[in-house]
Amino acid sequence: MQRVVVRSIVGMCIAVTGCSSSGVPAGGGATDSGAPNTGGAPSDAGGATSSNGGATSSAGGSNGGAPNTGGTPSASGGANAGGSGASSGGAPNPSGDAGTPPDAIATWTDSPGACPDGMPKVVIQTADELAAAARGEDAYANDAPATCYFLENGDYTQSGVVFYVLKGGEPGRTRRLFVGESRQGVVIHGRGNVEDGVSDVTIANLTFDLTGYSASGAFNTLNLSNGRNISVDHVTFTGDCNTGLMGGHIETNGTTNVLVDSCLIEKFGHCGGGGHEDHGIYLASGSHITIRNSVVSGNSSRGIQMYTASGAYGTLDTVVVERSRITGNGHADYEDGVVINAAGTGTIKNVTLSRDIFDHNYYSGIRFVGGVESGVLVDHSTFDSNGAGSTSASRSEINIDSAGGGAGTTTKALLFNVGNLLINDCYDAASLGFGIGVSFVHGAVPAGAAGNCVAAGQITGDPSFANAAAGDYHPGNAAASAFGAYAP
Repeated sequence: MQRVVVRSIVGMCIAVTGCSSSGVPAGGGATDSGAPNTGGAPSDAGGATSSNGGATSSAGGSNGGAPNTGGTPSASGGANAGGSGASSGGAPNPSGDAGTPPDAIATWTDSPGACPDGMPKVVIQTADELAAAARGEDAYANDAPATCYFLENGDYTQSGVVFYVLKGGEPGRTRRLFVGESRQGVVIHGRGNVEDGVSDVTIANLTFDLTGYSASGAFNTLNLSNGRNISVDHVTFTGDCNTGLMGGHIETNGTTNVLVDSCLIEKFGHCGGGGHEDHGIYLASGSHITIRNSVVSGNSSRGIQMYTASGAYGTLDTVVVERSRITGNGHADYEDGVVINAAGTGTIKNVTLSRDIFDHNYYSGIRFVGGVESGVLVDHSTFDSNGAGSTSASRSEINIDSAGGGAGTTTKALLFNVGNLLINDCYDAASLGFGIGVSFVHGAVPAGAAGNCVAAGQITGDPSFANAAAGDYHPGNAAASAFGAYAP
């Protein structure tokens, strides 16, 4: 195909069908097959991938703890919620979201992708062109760092890593953009990697689909290495619940300033058997990572895994998961919506889970392992029927694996529709700073030693969700209105 370069384009945004938060994609957390991981944590190999696929080797997190003095990126790496204007060095959000109400959780509108006015636009039409453009090779070798690659609708199929980004944007200024013509129309059948040291990149308005993908060994769908300022905006990651091994759809390895915004992340891994180290998002190391307004659903093991391999991968510092729905993940015990697994020198600190919905995850909504986590806040979030797939006596909404877990964790204004247990056991968590503050609870409130980290005075009753089966967790009970994800 002839390479097409356009110096300026005006984009028209026409709303098309987006992703709602209703229901759970088939295949996630449906059966109790395969032996559970009795240790509760993945092995050190979890997340390791081949050298060209990117990801967590034993040195994968060597730069993982460096704080980003520049702070957290704005929405979509260059856009506000209204779809106009730019953040520092970014580009306008190709997808808009102008009509999204302020209390929307895991809800978005997709619109046609477009390159910003005045920015060089290079049209991509084939997998070969995409591979060369991502690498900055052949006809694309002399493109400016601040180039927008516009992927026309079509299938981009190639074995291995079709999207291997070796060049980034202008540090601290304009990013290099890869923008799809439409989220549903641009489908990459293959893997992606943003190489070590590559920074200032936005990936937007397209789909990665692993359905039927064949690969040996462990890998991620999109591996992010130790660069800075990476945004993944209005992207679908999907599969057949039979593909993906010992990694995740997205994995960070020492990455700084990451934003995952308005994404659907579903069906990674082997959901029917094995697959105990196959996750939706795998945070192995890095800092200033934000996951916003996204759905993480039906992945084989954990929806979001924070696991530093006791420091072998590095550390995690400043992670925010907000306005997202974490639903139907896991297919065996110790597989959860979110796990925070911090041990040894692999500290995990300054984690905020805010206005999220955790529902129907196999073993628990949030699980704590290790004990070297600190500064964790779970704020105004809703929990419904977590532990739904398990028969374990320890299945629960919030779970602490053993003594020492849950250190430095506080909660605020949670809403629980308890499927099994509110919390499995407090162990020594209260003495380590863990506590479930006053919340709204539908179900039993634990007493005695097992519940000594649960504050007295819990408000009880039926929240009367608007339509939980369809994913609408607005409470109808006025007494519950100040609690959970939709509280004022």
